[in-house]
Amino acid sequence: MKVIGFRVYSDKKIYYCIIEKLADDSINYLDYSSIEIPQALNWPEALAYTRNTILDILNLYEIKKTVIRIAELDGASLERCYIEGVLQEAIASSPVEKFQTGQISTIASLLHIQRDNFKQLVNNEIVYNDIPAEIDWTRISKPEREAILTANSALNL
Repeated sequence: MKVIGFRVYSDKKIYYCIIEKLADDSINYLDYSSIEIPQALNWPEALAYTRNTILDILNLYEIKKTVIRIAELDGASLERCYIEGVLQEAIASSPVEKFQTGQISTIASLLHIQRDNFKQLVNNEIVYNDIPAEIDWTRISKPEREAILTANSALNL
């Protein structure tokens, strides 16, 4: 089973992580990357580009479950909220079987950790041990960490 976690970082960048859970319950990290929305696109074009790119990824990897880390109510840009809405619509239009949106508390709950631990993991105050050795937790960015944690939370849907 393949899952994906999304973290919209700004009005022009979306981080994601794709994980595969194998029959023996081991976890294989297939990809963690970002989508950059071209600056030359106007908003309708940017949202269409986002939708099409997300659908391509979901179909290419045959994703079954997904979680989107959505903005906390204070301080989120309107553009980020638009992109998060387009992600939700794309997922609803795809063969994904289960999906969830959530703020920090929801994702922490799915991970079976305390909300404060989620923040400490994202801020690199503690290291997340459930990742392969080739991913250096201390060297990746906050949005990448959030995408990885969000993908891991999708395993528990």
